[in-house]
Amino acid sequence: MGEKVIIPNRGVIALDIINSLNSIGLETILLYSPEDALSLPVKLADKSFKFFSSRLEDSYMDQDAIIEKAVELKADYIHPGYGFLAETPGFSRQCQKHHIRFIGPDFEVLNIVKDKIKLKERANNLGVKTLKHSALMFTPQDVESIDDEFKFPVIIKPAGGLGGMGIKVVENRNEAMGLINEMLKREKKQEEGFFAEEFLPLAHHIEIPFFRDIKGSILFLPEIESSIQRRFQKVFQESPSLNVSPGLRQSLYEDSKKIIEHINYMGLGYIEFIAANDKGYFSEINPTAQINTVIPEIHISSNFIKKQFAIARGELLHHVEGIKIVEPTHHVLLVSLMAENPFDHFQPYAGTVTEFFYYSAIRNLFKTTIYCGAKISSLYDPYIGKILTYAVKRENAVKDMRTFLDNIIIRGIQTNLIFLKHLLENKYLHRGETMVDFLNLKCDFTRRRKKDEELRVAAALLAAAFHLDNRKANYKARLEKMKQPGLLTRLFRGV
Repeated sequence: MGEKVIIPNRGVIALDIINSLNSIGLETILLYSPEDALSLPVKLADKSFKFFSSRLEDSYMDQDAIIEKAVELKADYIHPGYGFLAETPGFSRQCQKHHIRFIGPDFEVLNIVKDKIKLKERANNLGVKTLKHSALMFTPQDVESIDDEFKFPVIIKPAGGLGGMGIKVVENRNEAMGLINEMLKREKKQEEGFFAEEFLPLAHHIEIPFFRDIKGSILFLPEIESSIQRRFQKVFQESPSLNVSPGLRQSLYEDSKKIIEHINYMGLGYIEFIAANDKGYFSEINPTAQINTVIPEIHISSNFIKKQFAIARGELLHHVEGIKIVEPTHHVLLVSLMAENPFDHFQPYAGTVTEFFYYSAIRNLFKTTIYCGAKISSLYDPYIGKILTYAVKRENAVKDMRTFLDNIIIRGIQTNLIFLKHLLENKYLHRGETMVDFLNLKCDFTRRRKKDEELRVAAALLAAAFHLDNRKANYKARLEKMKQPGLLTRLFRGV
């Protein structure tokens, strides 16, 4: 084996990193929690070491334990994946201090990206538009300081939040005060504060994926629209977007270039914009690989984990001089598979997978870590896989996705598959009329029309219940009959 890379992560991203870096000769070393002991990444990594506990603080978020193990094993790299410590400046600095290469932006850039308010101010100074936002708030009373011209509803965001966690829409000041009070009781990083941002329910959430190397060359990939979200977690994503005009697209690339060069960003990243009325408003930067990294990978038939590794080693982007913008040749769709009960307010569902099967065609992709016997834990995010289709025409990609979802069978746990099928049949989605508040305004799952398959299953369950009740009643009647006096005499004498 050659150089060693530590992977302190789990799930699909851990599996992606293991497969990608194994293929180029690196020794992959997974750090995992006891809860994930039977997971596929543990089985497929070259070496695996177990954390002492499954608590986040004692496992995937334990910087000291991860660095200590990396030093002990003389690791050359750490790939943090996404989530957990992937966007933590202090962790990147610890890696640098111990002469371990962190596969991602350096700690100075992560520090800039983490402070969302200051990053917006930097963008404004560069002439990049942003949505109206408040100053940082640290107490419920700070809500009173919000400008009277600020129109409700607004979004309340943790200043240091990531992945859509802790973000909520509030309708008025009282609701904002109550929400911040509740979050302060629950959140551990209270010192980071919160801020309010203008909420545009009919706008579009647009991401610009990019790579930048040490020479300053930038590779821009086609934009991704991820407007359809539930609880600010991306459910349905597509690229390119039908809601981005050529003029707006060019503007987004120009604004992205200004920000990337200003903060001297190196590596893979995603710049998020809110698009409304053919204008783009800078929102934030995601400085890691994402669930949707597979979308730009399809656009250029390239492995982005390997590209991340190459740039971390100081290599240059191949065939990129200055700025290169990739033109899409396919329309790509991506949905997120979750272990949750869509009939119970999408509550996370823990359990054991008893049956698992899927059939994929040539332009279908299903990345997951589940298998027959896999245990789904309640300790972590319910995300269990990503499902992708692509075609030259968008309508064909949508049809292929709907068909592909029918070819996936998972039993033993609840998933959001039936919700995704319902979503893929939505007439507004078919027309490309997606927006930030799509699920509330255009797709009410609770009022969905029952499909023939669901009705047949319900009828079968009802028939089974009726049959069981009948058998219980007959059995009870036979027991009562056996209690009658002289029953044995009549049976043996044939009376």
